[in-house]
Amino acid sequence: MDQVLIAHPGTQYALWLADELHQRGRLASFHTGFAVASKGLAGRALGCFPSSVQRRLANRRLRTLPPAKVHSHPLAELVALLRLRRGWDGERALHLRNERFQQGIPKSAFLGCGTVVGFDTSSWILARRAKALGKRFILDQSIGHPLAKEREYARLRVRYPAWSASVPRKADAHLAEEREEHELADVIVVPSSFVRDTLRAEGVAAAKIRIIPFGTDLNLFRPADSPRSSGAMVFLFVGSLSARKGLPVLLEAWRSLAGLNAELWLVGSGKLPEGESDALPPSVKLLGLKSRPEVAALMRQADVFVFPSFFEGLAQVQVEALASGLPLIATREAGAEDLVQEGQNGYLVPAGDAPATARRIEELTRTPGLLGTLRQGVLAQREQLSWKVYGDRWAQLLDELS
Repeated sequence: MDQVLIAHPGTQYALWLADELHQRGRLASFHTGFAVASKGLAGRALGCFPSSVQRRLANRRLRTLPPAKVHSHPLAELVALLRLRRGWDGERALHLRNERFQQGIPKSAFLGCGTVVGFDTSSWILARRAKALGKRFILDQSIGHPLAKEREYARLRVRYPAWSASVPRKADAHLAEEREEHELADVIVVPSSFVRDTLRAEGVAAAKIRIIPFGTDLNLFRPADSPRSSGAMVFLFVGSLSARKGLPVLLEAWRSLAGLNAELWLVGSGKLPEGESDALPPSVKLLGLKSRPEVAALMRQADVFVFPSFFEGLAQVQVEALASGLPLIATREAGAEDLVQEGQNGYLVPAGDAPATARRIEELTRTPGLLGTLRQGVLAQREQLSWKVYGDRWAQLLDELS
């Protein structure tokens, strides 16, 4: 059975992929910046730390992996964090981290596997090394094609100049490295039809691309015991407070609505442009950055998840929201086309269309019974959102390739 090396300098969902492949006997090793195997000494020691520390490290904790399978490269991660604290440009600091991380994986790790899985923006050296040793290389592309992203960012800087700091330019050299990742990959796994289409539009061969949507932790993200029956309807947004996430559109839509018995809760990192905070209606609540358990708790208090993003791969908060029983109002560009059955578990709205977003918000607020109908549609498909289903799809892909 083909054994897989997974390499990701950060965390995201790579640790879940590593866990799932390990449970199926497919994982050779998992290399990352820093992770704690729950079964090891460090995992047991973590349980002695204050709950605040445990929450901060929750996305670094591996469920089933034995310590021998986990290989951390903490120096590159530590240097990147120090640079960011000293005011370095984020792209530059993380690029240097990714470069050092790829170089630090020993040759023996490659020799012990048949397939190498790397992730976009952190795999150009990894791919070269894998191909030089005759190994299959799979690229996990978490977001749309970088050139399509740069074009969208350019449009957003013109359309929302006050928000331009939230849509930075990427260096040409880094774009070239991502193009090399596409060229060297035997297969590119993407989370949504939107990502697939951006790759194909930029000349990536369709035969290389496979769609495997993300899963989520169904134990953490779960519905409230019973739907809320009174009070203002709560629309929840979770994401960075940026133009790319569609926040200017959402705020424009919300301001156009008057007299609704509804609230908009905004959760995420960053800050609004100068003047935006002062102009928020009283019904908009800025809740700041929250941990994943805190986000899960907020989702159980909300009614609808709204995410009018301009450019994503498959924004995982949408999967988490569905797992929590929340209908979606989202865009194709957010990857929601692969999640939303129109009128059954939510609605798709055109990216950048504030009136269309406002109409869906108003319809849900003013139409008795509609929310309950959509919620039933969400819950009917909940089991398909698990990491187990995600792992099954990866295992099927590996079987096909080998």
